Amino acid sequence: MRGGRGLAADRSGAHHGPIASHARHATGRWLVVLLTALATLPPASLAVAGSAGGRGPQITVMTRNLYLGSGLANLTGVSGPAELTTAVGEDWANVLATDFRTRAAALAEEVARARPDVLGLQEVTLWRDSPVSDLREHPGPDATHVVLDHLAVLTSALAAHGTPYRPVVVSTTDDFEVTRRAAGRLTDLRITDRDALLVRTDRLTRVTDPRSAHYAAVRVVPSWPAPVDSPRGWTSIDYRLDHRTTVRIFDTHLEVSGPRAGRIQERQADELLEMVASSPFPVIVVGDFNSDPADPYTDTYERLTAVLHDAWTTARPADPGPTCCEDGLLDNRAPRLDRRVDLVLTSGDWPVTGVARTGAVPFRSGPAPVWASDHAGLTARITVPG
Repeated sequence: MRGGRGLAADRSGAHHGPIASHARHATGRWLVVLLTALATLPPASLAVAGSAGGRGPQITVMTRNLYLGSGLANLTGVSGPAELTTAVGEDWANVLATDFRTRAAALAEEVARARPDVLGLQEVTLWRDSPVSDLREHPGPDATHVVLDHLAVLTSALAAHGTPYRPVVVSTTDDFEVTRRAAGRLTDLRITDRDALLVRTDRLTRVTDPRSAHYAAVRVVPSWPAPVDSPRGWTSIDYRLDHRTTVRIFDTHLEVSGPRAGRIQERQADELLEMVASSPFPVIVVGDFNSDPADPYTDTYERLTAVLHDAWTTARPADPGPTCCEDGLLDNRAPRLDRRVDLVLTSGDWPVTGVARTGAVPFRSGPAPVWASDHAGLTARITVPG
């Protein structure tokens, strides 16, 4: 979640001598090391107080927003070709600076440590270009040369870590083309945003009925040469835990919050709840919901949790657990997370035997990018009563 997606924009001791000072500094350093280690432990290593194990099969799910690499907010409301070209050039420079190939290696390490059975991804961007711009003659997206494919890069990194995952359903949401200047001439850049559900390859036989679609509620974004629809969508699979228990797992990315866009977000949440109600199986929903419990513009979280149960608050009711958002260039050294918008929701009040954020500490000290995404991820281990 950012200000824009696709074309969418709308956020002491009494002693102070040398020995005492050295002791305090040493203790501080060890405390930092300890806290960093705990923050990066896999969820299976985290014993969550107050959450009973329960009886029934267990499943570990993870949600991760990969981040396009730039907010794209400056594409909103451009009034002509020169302004558009400048904005696209700035955004493409940001994509290069945030270096997804390096970030993918860090993301793969997170996933390899957590080993979720099912991995829900958002902003799984596909960047394509064409050598000569034809936007004036053919305004629809038609560039085919792949410059950067988040899904291919991440799955390769996962395989290299010895923890292979396979995409079982991918949903395309935004797919649009804009013009930029490269090597002294105009070229077209195609930006295709996707959501995806991946399953660990040793669990593939448990999966049936992959589905995906767009929400009927769509935001229309002002841009040049014409306003653009910015759809949001969902993917789902049915996942068999044992011979008696199957769950339906949804992955989604709702519209951004805000005084106007928030109403569209709420309508999308209502559509999601209708699908949950009609499911023949118990449901787990993962994703970036773009609204947190204290959102001033929407009551999306309240709508969802009136029906579904929040795995994070089940396990850690006193922990705010923010997941969004780091700076756009991913170059801030101190965390900027202040909103919890990445959620794991369940249709039953089931035991949560482990829950943890991932990527909530920098993956390196420098150079930028130092964060794997502008979001933290969330992993939960859930017991589904048989």
